[in-house]
Amino acid sequence: MSLPLVVASIVLLAVSGVPALVTRTRAGEWVSSAIVVAAAILGLAGAADVLARGGHVKAAVTWDLPGATLALRIDPLAAAFLLPIFILSACAAVYALDYARDQARVRCFLGLLGAGMASVVVAAHAMVFLIAWEIMAVAAFFLIATNDDDGEVRSAAWMYLIATHVGTLTLLAMFALLRSARGTFLLGSVGAPATMTAAIFVLALAGFGFKAGVMPLHFWLPGAHANAPSHVSALLSGAMLKVGVYGLLRVLSFFTAPPAWWGVVLLVFGLASAITAIALAVGQSDLKRALAYSSIENIGVILTAIGVAVLGRATAHPLWVALGMGAAILHVWNHSLFKGLLFLAAGSVLHGTHRRRIDDLGGLLGRMPVTGTTFFVGAAAAAALPGANAFLSEALLYLGFFEAARDSSAVALGGAVIALTGALAVVCFVRLAGIVFLGAPRTEAAERATETRWAMRLPLMILAIACIAPGIWPTLFVRSLGVIIGSGDAASALAPFALPLRITALATIALAAMLLIRVRRSPRVMTWDCGYAAPSARMQYTGRSIGEWLTERLTPGFFRPTVEVAAPRGLFPAGATLAVRVDEPFADRVYLPRARRWAKRAARLRWVQQGRLPLYLLYIFLTLLAAIAWSVAGPVLERLR
Repeated sequence: MSLPLVVASIVLLAVSGVPALVTRTRAGEWVSSAIVVAAAILGLAGAADVLARGGHVKAAVTWDLPGATLALRIDPLAAAFLLPIFILSACAAVYALDYARDQARVRCFLGLLGAGMASVVVAAHAMVFLIAWEIMAVAAFFLIATNDDDGEVRSAAWMYLIATHVGTLTLLAMFALLRSARGTFLLGSVGAPATMTAAIFVLALAGFGFKAGVMPLHFWLPGAHANAPSHVSALLSGAMLKVGVYGLLRVLSFFTAPPAWWGVVLLVFGLASAITAIALAVGQSDLKRALAYSSIENIGVILTAIGVAVLGRATAHPLWVALGMGAAILHVWNHSLFKGLLFLAAGSVLHGTHRRRIDDLGGLLGRMPVTGTTFFVGAAAAAALPGANAFLSEALLYLGFFEAARDSSAVALGGAVIALTGALAVVCFVRLAGIVFLGAPRTEAAERATETRWAMRLPLMILAIACIAPGIWPTLFVRSLGVIIGSGDAASALAPFALPLRITALATIALAAMLLIRVRRSPRVMTWDCGYAAPSARMQYTGRSIGEWLTERLTPGFFRPTVEVAAPRGLFPAGATLAVRVDEPFADRVYLPRARRWAKRAARLRWVQQGRLPLYLLYIFLTLLAAIAWSVAGPVLERLR
C-alpha cells in the first residue's frame, strides 16, 4: 500500500491550491491547507511503511510517448527523502493561513512544488524524472517571484530560473549517456566504460549541484531564499535542496564500484562549500540571507558525508560507507527540520516588524516569546550543539573521520575542517540570535513587534520539538538508517555513544532551563554606561561588530564585504559615514560581469530576429530539412563505415 498512498498524496498536493484559487475566500484557504495536511499524512504513512518493512515497490504504465513509460518506484532511499517534503509542505500550508492571506497563486504553486518534488523522488524513468523536475523548477520560480513588483525579487527569480535550467540541460546530457549505457530510459544499475561513467558522474554532480546549492553553483540560492515568502523559503531550503542531494545519491547507487577519485571530488566540494558558506553567513546583514548561506554550509556537510561513503565503497571500507551514508541521510532529515524552523521563525520576525536587516531588530524575545524560543532551538541545532538533532548526525560524520584516521588515511583531515565549520556556525547563530532577539529594540518597528497568531506559532512548536527529540533519544532513527543503508554498522558504531549523547543532551537542556529561570528572576537595573548620561540602543553591539574581525580580517579578500568609510576630519567635524555592502562574491564578481560581456557580444546577432513571421517560419522549415537530411544520411554513413 505504500506506493498508492504516496501517489494519492502527490495528486492531492497537485490540486490543493484549486479551492483557494477558485473561491478566493478564507474558507478556500482553509480547505487548501486541509488538503495539504491530508496529503502529507498519506505520504508519510506510505514512506514510514517502506522504512519499517524495507524492500521496494514498483509500478509501470505504458505511455503513448515514444519510448516512455510511467514508471514509479519507492524504496528506502526514496522514502527517506519523502519525509521532509511532506512534513514541510504541511507546516508551510498551516503557516500560510496567517502569514499571507489572499495569495491563492502562492497556494497553487506551493502544492505543485510539493507534488513535483515527491514525483522526482519516486520516478523510475528518465522522462518521468525530467517532467517532474521541470514542474518543481517552474513552480519554485513563480513562488520566488511572488512579490514581483520588487526589482530585487524579479532579479532573484530570473537568476534562479537560469541556474535551474542550466542544471536541467546538464541532466539531459547525463540521462542521454545513461540511455546509451543501459539501452533504456528506465533508471537502474549501469555497466559502462570508465570514460562514460566519469562523464555521467561529472554531469550528475553539476546538474544536481545547481539544485542543491553546491559551491560555486550556489549563486542563485541566497537571493532566492531571501526574497521568497518565508514559508516558501522553508520549503526551498528544507526540501528542494535535498531533492538535488537525492538525485546525486540515486545516480551514485547505479554504480557498484565507483572510483576513489569520485569520493575525493565530493569531499573537496563538500568541505569547500561548508567552510566558505558559513564564513559568508557570519558577514550577512540580512537575516534570511544568513540562513540561506547556512543552508549551503549544511549541504556541504551532507556532501562531505557522501564523499566518505563513496571512498569507503571504492576502498572496501564498509564501516566508512555505513557511517558516511548514515550521517548524510540523518543530516538531510535534521537540516530539513531546523532550517524549516529557522526560516519560519524569520518569517514571523518579518511579519511582526517588516524588517529583515539584522541591525534594525533587537529585543524581540520579550515581545515574541514563542518565536524567539523556537528560533533559539533552531539556532542550537544549526550550530550542532548537544541536545539538538544536528549534533547526532555530525557525531556520525566525526566517527567516520575517526575510522579513517585509524587506517592512517588523509581523509581524516576533513574532520578538522568540519570542526572549524562547526565553530563558525556557533559564531554565526550566536550573532543572529543575540542581535535579533536579545538586548534592546534598535528601531521603532522592533519596539512595536507583537507575537504572531496560532497558525504561525503551531508549525514552529512542532518543528522545535522535532529538533530536540533526536538529541534526547539518539537511537530514534537508527533502525530506519539501517534499512536505508542496508547495513547495521552505523547502529553498531553509534550504540556505545548513545547513553553519553543522551546524558549530554539532557544536561545541556537542563543548564539552558536553569539559566533562563535565573535570568527571568534577576533584577532589571541599568548597566554601566561608561559615563554617558543618556545611553541608547545605538550603543549596543551591531551584527557587523560581532563578525567584523572574522569577515573583514581573516577571510580572503575575494569573500570580504565592501566597506566605505568617510572618517570625521578637523576639530569640529560635520559628520561621518560608514557603509558596508555585502554581495554574493561568485555571482556579483565572477558570473554576472562575464554574462554581461557575453550579452553584449550576443547582441550583434539581433539582425537574425527581424520580428517577421514568414522569416521565423523559414527558420523552422530549414531546421526540419536539416533534421530530415541527418536522419537519412546518418544510416548511410554508418553503412559506409
